[in-house]
Amino acid sequence: MTIALQPRSLAFLAGALLVLPASQSLASGYHFGSQSVSAQGTAHANGAEAADPSTIFYNPAGLARLPGTQVTGGMSILLPRGDYEDGGSTDVFGNPVEGDAGSYLPDAAAAPNFYFSRQLNDNITVGLGIFVPFGAKLDYKEDWSGRYGIQSASLETVNFNPSIAYRFNEHHSIGFGVSAQYIRSIQRGAADVKGASRQLAGQFVDENYNETRLAATVPGLVELIYGVPVPEQITDCQGVADRDGFVDCVASNFADNVEGDGYFRAKGDDWGFGWNIGYLWEPTENTRFGISYRSNIRHTLEGKTKWSFADVNGRVPSPDVDLGDGLLPDRDAIHQIFDPDNWINPGDFAAARLHPNSNGKTAIDTPEMLSISAFHQLNRKVALMADVTWTRHSRLDEVRIGIDQVDGYPYFNGVTEGDLAVQQDWKDTYKISLGMNYQYSDDLLLRTGVAYDKSPVSSTQLRHPAFPDADRYWLSFGANYKLTPDTSVDLAYSFVQFDSGKMEYTDNCSPAGWVPGSGGLYEDSGVRCTGNGGTYKGEYKTHIHFFGLALNHSF
Repeated sequence: MTIALQPRSLAFLAGALLVLPASQSLASGYHFGSQSVSAQGTAHANGAEAADPSTIFYNPAGLARLPGTQVTGGMSILLPRGDYEDGGSTDVFGNPVEGDAGSYLPDAAAAPNFYFSRQLNDNITVGLGIFVPFGAKLDYKEDWSGRYGIQSASLETVNFNPSIAYRFNEHHSIGFGVSAQYIRSIQRGAADVKGASRQLAGQFVDENYNETRLAATVPGLVELIYGVPVPEQITDCQGVADRDGFVDCVASNFADNVEGDGYFRAKGDDWGFGWNIGYLWEPTENTRFGISYRSNIRHTLEGKTKWSFADVNGRVPSPDVDLGDGLLPDRDAIHQIFDPDNWINPGDFAAARLHPNSNGKTAIDTPEMLSISAFHQLNRKVALMADVTWTRHSRLDEVRIGIDQVDGYPYFNGVTEGDLAVQQDWKDTYKISLGMNYQYSDDLLLRTGVAYDKSPVSSTQLRHPAFPDADRYWLSFGANYKLTPDTSVDLAYSFVQFDSGKMEYTDNCSPAGWVPGSGGLYEDSGVRCTGNGGTYKGEYKTHIHFFGLALNHSF
């Protein structure tokens, strides 16, 4: 008797892709980084300055300081650079997975923002902010060493934030806003079909060891009885003495017939709603302190999942083969297993019986933020400012995507895909910013600032290729130049340096679509999951050039 890939084992023959929703990384790593050009010039230290209507994002109470009607429209442009060096990534069996990551960050990215404020009377000012709070784009090469974790991801958001501020007197103001936020995410990655084929073949050999060993030891007897030779994938392993080695040998030989990866794409979008509030205290004409809070926004992204196995080549015994329950296996079944002419392309089988295009869903909570800021006009020329922002990233313990079953689809053996789950265990973070304004002349104001931005990724073992984040250091310069008494332009430049981001993330699923049992990869625990197994190991080095341009006008 020889290897047959059991029906109950092959429900996930093509393997399940570990794709991460980039939208889950609504953290330092995927915060767009700049919602205001004037704020960028001070490394976002000016939460208590209220220089223009962009104070809606940082502290809506600052609207109370803006006279008349004001409009600000800006554009932030990023020029990122990221380098990745693999440190020994492996598949679920410990085999090296190689491939250059390429320029996984875009050459450039841009996001606009728009803010409007209108003073209704001495006490009440209203405003509207439209900005991009989060954004990301990763585009690794298709055959890079971490492709079974992710190949590409994009995240697009836009936030509409109408606000109102009330000024009690010259010392106290309060502001409040609501947010309607749209989010759209697309991710793509590879499925380890070769690994799944080996895992499932090995499971069968392990469960039918005596019969498979007999076929390897006396192949002539099998040929005499059934009229078909035992394939070399089995006979080549007859000299392997120990059980585990024999199982691995046969399984690996069958998997060697498979080349190419499957692909998985998930996309979804959603609207979510939240709020923000701020308070501004002005003890003197030249000094003010602010505190602001921006709530979390809960999203439930619903969309489509799509599989493709067009690039998979090779042939393996059909998982539809049934050896029967008698003393001797069925002749036709043996011929389907032993004769390579009767084998099938595992990609074709996966597309037809295992992985339909379906619906998917994931829940996302953007983190809430609490900021404390200060501003002091030291003299006619110089103003100093500072900001400390705390972000509650510890909400994110696990990333989980549910893949819906498709009614009427002929799932092989009735087994459907399991959830995709990625352990993150993020920690709360803080950002510290220090800034300064220098009034060079009546028409020209110069700005500068520095900042330290803590990453939520808590360890090397929890850094995933979809979240290659690390601590950040900001150095910013900016300027405001008055074109006319009512019109001015803001310019800003920032250099953002990331700490080295070492990664050694291990996926706890397997290409065959189950969490391995206590006996190892060839034991089906019965717990279904979507993933590829393996370890993604390497180091990221990243920096970003930020450029900002804004036009301001007062009416």
